[in-house]
Amino acid sequence: MMEESSTVDSEHASVVHSDAPSRLRASSQGKRLFGLLIDIVLIILILNTLDSLFRQENWDLKQQARSWLDLTWFYGGAMLFLVFRDLSQNGSPGKRMLGMCLRKIENLNEIVPKDRLFKRNLSLFILPWEAWEIFRDPYGRRLGDRLAGTVVIDNPDAMRPMRRLLLSNLLFFGFFIIALGLQQPNMRKTSAFQVSYEVVKQDSRYLELRAAGFELEEPELHLDFRGDAEDSRVRFRVNQDEEVQIFEVVLALVEKPSPHWELKGLEFQTLKQEEED
Repeated sequence: MMEESSTVDSEHASVVHSDAPSRLRASSQGKRLFGLLIDIVLIILILNTLDSLFRQENWDLKQQARSWLDLTWFYGGAMLFLVFRDLSQNGSPGKRMLGMCLRKIENLNEIVPKDRLFKRNLSLFILPWEAWEIFRDPYGRRLGDRLAGTVVIDNPDAMRPMRRLLLSNLLFFGFFIIALGLQQPNMRKTSAFQVSYEVVKQDSRYLELRAAGFELEEPELHLDFRGDAEDSRVRFRVNQDEEVQIFEVVLALVEKPSPHWELKGLEFQTLKQEEED
């Protein structure tokens, strides 16, 4: 589908095909859709970060018993973010990253009031159809734009592209750093880790290593939650100067009478550092 560049005549509230730099340019369909995708990705990142931040003890077992009602907050939160994402009046994060903004169709110099922004995004509850509407309309106006009397234009006062790109990368990199920071604390909250750690710390071989001043490094979890699951494994390492001691706890997920991890064995091996590498 060909995308057409267009400009908006603010005096007559119409969109006219032109290359005149003095007029405001309506954002293309592809740019509009890309901005919407950025917003959706950000919403998923925010909700996943909140979910990781507030995970409780034994969350790996509770996750198995989750019903569709337990996911209501996630999907409900996603829709709320979509509905309220433009209420800053300068547009959603996706629009800002791509240098777009929202304006009244009758006066392109006026910022859209919040009540019309809210009305505009209510139609996102039919999201697949709204995405299709962006391509159906020659100027990328979806149903919400027509109901609220708004149009998305290229912001003449937007930050320079390189600055927008830098800020966008910093934002996504921030989510990546947060995810890395929460990984180990959340791993230690799992029932699988707690069961395995209790087994290893009572093993005589580990007690000897601990007496010599060595400690367990961060664990590796390989958990299988499928119905016909294979054995799950939790691996601990103790690094010495020339050797690596590996404790591998073998677990099986038991669903009844209540979900729990059942110990199937403890495997131990010693490797040379070059073999581990």
